Amino acid sequence: MQHWYRAHGLVICSEVELAMQPGMPTSGPPDLVLRRGATRAIPSDHPPGGRLAGLSKPDGTLRYSLCRDRDRVVLRYPGLCDFVGDRTLGDVTVDLHPGADPGLIAVLAAGALLAVHLRLRGELVLHASAVQLGDGALAFVGASGMGKSTLAALLCTSGHRLVTDDVLRVDLTDGVVVHPGSTESRLRANAHQLADTAPAGAVRPTADGRLALRAPAHAGEPLPLVACLVPLPSRNAVEVSVQRLAGPRALLRMLQFPRVVGWIEPASTAREFQALADLVGQVPIFEARVPWGPPFWPDVVPGLLDGVAVSAQR
Repeated sequence: MQHWYRAHGLVICSEVELAMQPGMPTSGPPDLVLRRGATRAIPSDHPPGGRLAGLSKPDGTLRYSLCRDRDRVVLRYPGLCDFVGDRTLGDVTVDLHPGADPGLIAVLAAGALLAVHLRLRGELVLHASAVQLGDGALAFVGASGMGKSTLAALLCTSGHRLVTDDVLRVDLTDGVVVHPGSTESRLRANAHQLADTAPAGAVRPTADGRLALRAPAHAGEPLPLVACLVPLPSRNAVEVSVQRLAGPRALLRMLQFPRVVGWIEPASTAREFQALADLVGQVPIFEARVPWGPPFWPDVVPGLLDGVAVSAQR
């Protein structure tokens, strides 16, 4: 069965169901096609070809690898799956390791695969969740576990709309705008309080042990990016504290949180550095120390929004 989506500025045709805004078939070819492939053993070494990116576990075993061999690119997760496709991973077949959980394919496709595809196309991708703020978007940027999805979900419970979770495409061609992406926030277990208050049917478990919370989502045109905020969750903080970062400090902070960790291909790395430099020259970057739950303090959302507004005026 084919599913059609519009996300990250792309038309996507997938045989794997994804948590994205539904779309309609177009007269032209889709930007990304994902097909189910064979069941076969996925080895624990790098695929053939030149290495573009990769990451190893602390014990030295391979976590993932991205390699290009002529016009063929493979994104490999040993013991789980291979995404095999063309030079930009725009036409992809996913092969599953015997006994592996097929539910993880949807998680990886909506996250890592989309991020790699966009980067291979030369787009700027942030490791961020974003919500609509007035006529623009506020992005929460950070590494896994820093509270991006949780803060986005908190704002959504306060009436804001979700723009995307975990993968944020930024377009710098005409100002700075961001594209709507996923329609769910994937929450860790310690954020179950948010899921407990959600409407029936808005929460589901994911294959990687999280809770997916479906929120009202922005489904329209790209939104201007009004600010990026790096959350610093703290069990000891008693109030929200927001600080604006300037110049080189802002750039260094944004460089700390690549969506695709372990990228080594020089040309793409140089493009990303320049794009981030352009971004911080046009969009305010903040850090926010945030009292962390559960339970989550009711003044977290107004504290964040007020802090950003005040700091932006300084």
